[in-house]
Amino acid sequence: MKFAIIIFFLSVMLLGCSTSHSVVSSLDPVSQLRADINSVLSDSLFIPTHAAIKVVALEDNTVLYERDSKVLMHPASNMKLFTSAAALSILDTNYLLKTSVFIDRYPSDSLVNGALYLKGYGNPDFTDADADSLAAAVRRFGITTIAGDLILDNSYFDDEYWGAGWTWDDESDPDAPYIDALSINKNCITIIVTSDSMNISAYTEPMTDFVTITMKATIAIDSIRNPLKIKCLLMNNPNTIVIEGELPKFSYMTQKVSLRRPEYYTGTLFRESLKRAGILVNGNLVDGLVPKTVPEIACHIQPIEKVITAMNKVSDNLAAENLIKIIGAEKYGIPGTTRHGLTMVKLFLSEAGIDTVQCSVADGSGVSRYNLFSADQIVQFLTALYKQPKIFSILYHSLPIAGIDGTLSERMVSYPASTNLHAKTGTLNGVSCLSGYVQTRDGEMLTFSILMQNFNTSPAAYRRAQDRIGGMLAGFSRNSLVNKIKTIDPYHSLKK
Repeated sequence: MKFAIIIFFLSVMLLGCSTSHSVVSSLDPVSQLRADINSVLSDSLFIPTHAAIKVVALEDNTVLYERDSKVLMHPASNMKLFTSAAALSILDTNYLLKTSVFIDRYPSDSLVNGALYLKGYGNPDFTDADADSLAAAVRRFGITTIAGDLILDNSYFDDEYWGAGWTWDDESDPDAPYIDALSINKNCITIIVTSDSMNISAYTEPMTDFVTITMKATIAIDSIRNPLKIKCLLMNNPNTIVIEGELPKFSYMTQKVSLRRPEYYTGTLFRESLKRAGILVNGNLVDGLVPKTVPEIACHIQPIEKVITAMNKVSDNLAAENLIKIIGAEKYGIPGTTRHGLTMVKLFLSEAGIDTVQCSVADGSGVSRYNLFSADQIVQFLTALYKQPKIFSILYHSLPIAGIDGTLSERMVSYPASTNLHAKTGTLNGVSCLSGYVQTRDGEMLTFSILMQNFNTSPAAYRRAQDRIGGMLAGFSRNSLVNKIKTIDPYHSLKK
């Protein structure tokens, strides 16, 4: 009798310890997971909003959860999943993106009695620091003077600078840069505005003569009635930055803007790099083609794996669009076009089992609202990709990691999703998406797609809902003994 009483009290104590951190569940593990996800989506937050979700266990293809998974939605930057995998498959995992320098003839002494050529092959990650390196390589030939012009060759791409369905009022937005084979600094420049007690000044990063700054701003006397605005004039005044409004004393403001004619922006920065390296270009910046007979004297290369990793971690739109045109150039010939690149992407999707008649592919980045995919199609694609180890390994490691880096660096920072969940985010006005992979507590790999759209508020609350679901997937176990006690959701508040 005493023994039975002791066992009873021990059981109560153990149950009390467990329930202080957990909730007893009588459902089987999969049913419990479905109930938990449904509880997230039952929030009033989702009354006006459409949410489509699918979750699949990759080893046995079990559907663990789905809701409206066949409804077409705007994938936003989840489009970069398709672009990444298609580029790795079509161009090969060892493909190199180049920016090259050519000369008419080798110099006599320190003089090049002819032109210098700068040719772009679509590298979206070329920077002003890389331009300095190229200039230093030219200087190592002993060159100090270019008698002719600096000729800019961007003929590797066509002249369509924007994607289909991109909105006119996004122009000068750094997330909608002009697309060009000869690019630098993401075709953007940063404007820094500072004030002291009496004056306002502004400069650019990098410092360059390519843009003109018109200062119309004033120091705020008391309260600010007209907040400072930095805008890029586009009609008849390309790349003129106008600063107007009011700025408080001893303060600063920065803003990044995209620029028109990126090939001339690249050429201007390269010419300035040459000058710093001790090389004077006597001629002008002009459009032109590199003759087939002239020698290449310097080249900057970027491996495609680095391009894709940088693209997916921070969701870089220029990289995605450039990759599409590179695919077009390599498979259909120069100039590379978005139309030809997307034709190859659709073929790649078809080979992965996606019916491309039942979706819409308009660009490589996801900026266009003409793109339409279902959660079912995205999961089907991610499942097919999982079975291609060479491509999957690169893509998987290129995705933002929860709580660690990229666009997920400050999301799902708690166990069990942190360091575990790898996924691509996607954001447009009224759209928030998350698709990728996560391992369960059993080490089982899941793939998932969460597409949310049609809201007119900040995406923050919808991202928190996605984070809750991501945490549930990471904490899931098919082991009924493990799941008998259901762990409390670590991302339980949608209202924070």
